[in-house]
Amino acid sequence: MKRFWDKVVKTDSCWLWTGCLCRGYGLIKASNGMRRAHRVSWELHFGPIPEDLYVCHQCDVRKCVNPSHLFLGTHTDNMRDMTKKGRHARRQNTAKLTYDEVDAIRALRGKLNQRDIGWLFGVHQTAVGHIHRGTSYPERLRPPAQ
Repeated sequence: MKRFWDKVVKTDSCWLWTGCLCRGYGLIKASNGMRRAHRVSWELHFGPIPEDLYVCHQCDVRKCVNPSHLFLGTHTDNMRDMTKKGRHARRQNTAKLTYDEVDAIRALRGKLNQRDIGWLFGVHQTAVGHIHRGTSYPERLRPPAQ
């Protein structure tokens, strides 16, 4: 448990995983191999995950391990959630971050340096600076809520 919590940075909303990442999801070494950090968080807070269910993110921040941002669902539920939130279309353009990730980056301003924030989100520190200054991902271009 201590190893898990040592790798979590709590913001006002998301609890961000600072350890190893794979495809943007946190990973932690367990006795039975590598485990996704958000799944470990679910189990720490709510117990075992039924074998046929996914642990999905309401906030769409893959690094988030905040149990209040997680929900159980089937693969179909996860795909419907992705489509409803417009994430499926996002993958067809060049944007690297979702607006939820941008909000999390903005929330970390002053708590971590730009290089470390960039590392957490898989972007260069200059991208973090552009987000902090509002020259990329400006609010006026935020897609409408679905």
